[in-house]
Amino acid sequence: MSLLRTLDRTSAVFITHARPFLAFLYPLLERSSPKRSFCKKVIKNAPPPATHSRLDTFFIQALVRAGSCPKHAKQISTLSGRDSHSVRQNRGGPKSTWRKPESRGFKRRVGGKGPLDKVKNFAEKELQALVDYYGMELDTRPDEDLPDAGSLVWNVGDDHEPWPLRDKADAVHIKKLQKLLEDDEAPHDEIFDTYKKLPSPGVVYLSIGLIRSLLHHLAIVERPTPIAMQRFLSILDDMKTAHIHIIRSEWTSAIHLAGRAMGKVGSDELQSALHIWRDMEHRAAIKGRDVTFNVLFNVAVKAGRYSLAESFMKEMQARRLPMFRYWRVTLLYYYGVLQNGNGVRKAYQELIAAGEIVDTVVLNAVIASLIRAGEPSAAEHVFERMKRLHATRISPAPGHRFLNRNWRDRRALGLLFRDESRRLVREGRDDELKRLQDFAPVAPDSRTYGILMRYYATTAGNIDRVDELLREMKLNSVPLDGTVFIVIFHGFSAFGGMRYSSWTSSKLEKFWNMYLKALDQQLERTWLSSLAVIAALKAFARCTEPERTVHAWEQIRALWKPNEAELESVMVVLRGLLSQKELEGGEGRGFFDARDPG
Repeated sequence: MSLLRTLDRTSAVFITHARPFLAFLYPLLERSSPKRSFCKKVIKNAPPPATHSRLDTFFIQALVRAGSCPKHAKQISTLSGRDSHSVRQNRGGPKSTWRKPESRGFKRRVGGKGPLDKVKNFAEKELQALVDYYGMELDTRPDEDLPDAGSLVWNVGDDHEPWPLRDKADAVHIKKLQKLLEDDEAPHDEIFDTYKKLPSPGVVYLSIGLIRSLLHHLAIVERPTPIAMQRFLSILDDMKTAHIHIIRSEWTSAIHLAGRAMGKVGSDELQSALHIWRDMEHRAAIKGRDVTFNVLFNVAVKAGRYSLAESFMKEMQARRLPMFRYWRVTLLYYYGVLQNGNGVRKAYQELIAAGEIVDTVVLNAVIASLIRAGEPSAAEHVFERMKRLHATRISPAPGHRFLNRNWRDRRALGLLFRDESRRLVREGRDDELKRLQDFAPVAPDSRTYGILMRYYATTAGNIDRVDELLREMKLNSVPLDGTVFIVIFHGFSAFGGMRYSSWTSSKLEKFWNMYLKALDQQLERTWLSSLAVIAALKAFARCTEPERTVHAWEQIRALWKPNEAELESVMVVLRGLLSQKELEGGEGRGFFDARDPG
C-alpha cells in the first residue's frame, strides 16, 4: 500500500496516464497574480481552530490510512541511479534528529548524547542566551540511523542516450547551451530560449548530464515566479513525453516553484504542489525525503492549512527522516504564525542542541517569528544581542566562502553550513565545528533591519524608530533593502494625514527621493512593480494634495514599463484616489492615457 493509494479510491478527478504539469496549472496561471502584502499587521490574531476543508481532510485521511499500512515504508524503487545534486550521504545514512518519535514501534537509543555535549568550550550558553528567557531543558538524544532511499526513475532506467540530430545546424544550439550552463549566473531567459530552438521535445537531443545541469540551473532563483515555474515544468513535461527519468531533487524543485510562484500562497498554489507530490510518490514511485517534506510543510503553513502542515510533519517523523537546518528554520516561522513564542524559543534551542550553525539567517527567522508571535520586545532583545555578539568577534572569517554580498552568496553559505555541520557532527570533529560556528556571521543585515522596520512602520506606527534604524544602517554600512520603502509607504497611508501625526508630508518626500535614488542605483530587491507604485500613490494621496499625487505618478510612470495588467491595476487605484476633476488634466491627452510618456 503506497502513501497516496487512497487518492485513487476516493477521487475520480485523477487519471492514470501521464499528464503534463502545465495543463494542470493553466487555470492557476490565467487568474490575476496575487501579490505579497506588505501592509498586513505583523501581529495577527491567533489562528482560529482548524476547520478541515475538503482538501485538508482528503490528504490527511490519505496520510493516516497509509500510516496504518505495515508495507508503507517499503522502498518501491530499487535501481541504482543517484541524484546528481543531492548531498552524498555516509553508508549508514543520516541520523534522525527527531526529539520525540511517535508511535509505529520505532526504537530510540537510550543514554546517547547530543552533538553539543561533545564540544568542549563551545559557546552554547552564549548562543542560547540570545533568545532563551525561560531556561528550557532539551532532550537531544538521537534516533537510530535511517538508510537512504533507492534509485529514482520515471518509467525507465537511467539509460538515456541523445538522439541523432535531424538538422545538423541544431548542434550550434546544444554547444551554446553547454557554454551557458558553465556560468552559474547565466540568464535564465537566454538559456531557456536556446533550449527552445531545438525540435520538440528538446531533451531527447541532450545528454543526461546536460539535462540535469539545465534543470538545476533553472531551479535556482532568487524568488519563484510564474515564468520560472512555466520554464521548469515545461522541461519536465518534455522529459515525461520522452520517458526520461526525473530525479527526486527535480520533483522537489517543481513542488517548490508550483507552490510559491504566485507570491502569496493560497488554496490553488497548495493544490498544485500536492498534485505534483502525488505524481512523484504515487506514479513515479519516488519517496519524498526531508527536503521534499520541508517544501510541502512550508507551502501548507503559508497557505494557512496548519492541520495539513502538522500531518506532513508527522509523516516525516513516521518515515524517520532527519530534520536538518532548513526544517528547523521553517519551524521557527511556523510557531511564529501560531503566535507561540515559547514554541519559537524551544525550536531555536533544539536547533542549537542538534549542532546546527547559528548565523544571521537563523536569528532573522527568530526575530520575525517573535514579532509574529506578539513579542516585539523579545525580538528587539535578540536584535541588540546580535550586535553585541558581532562586536566581540575578533578575527574575520577566512576565504571567499563566507562572503555575503548577494542572494547567491547567502544561498551558498547556507548550504555550506548545512553540509559541514552535518559532516562534522557525524565525524565527531568538535574543534572544527566550534571554529565553523565562530566564523558564522551574526551581524544584523538588510533583512534584519527590514523585519524591524516593517513592524514599526505598519503595526506600531513609529516613524522615529524607522528613522533611527535607517541611520544605524548607514552608520554600519549595511546596504539598503528596497522592500523597506514599500512598508514605509504603507505606514504613511495608515498613519499619515492626521493632525499631530509624525508621518508628515516632508518626511514622505524624503523617503520618496530615497526610493527614486535606489531605483536609479538598482539596489538589491528594489523593484518597480504595481505593488510599490500603488503603495506610494496611496501615501501621497493620504499626506499631500491631489496635485502632488498626480506629479508622483508622472515621475514614476516615466521610469516604469508595466504590462497591461499592471498598468490597469494602478489605474483602478488612482481613479479611486483622485476626483474626476484631477483626472481631466491637459488638452488633447487625458491624464490617464496609458501610452508610454516617453
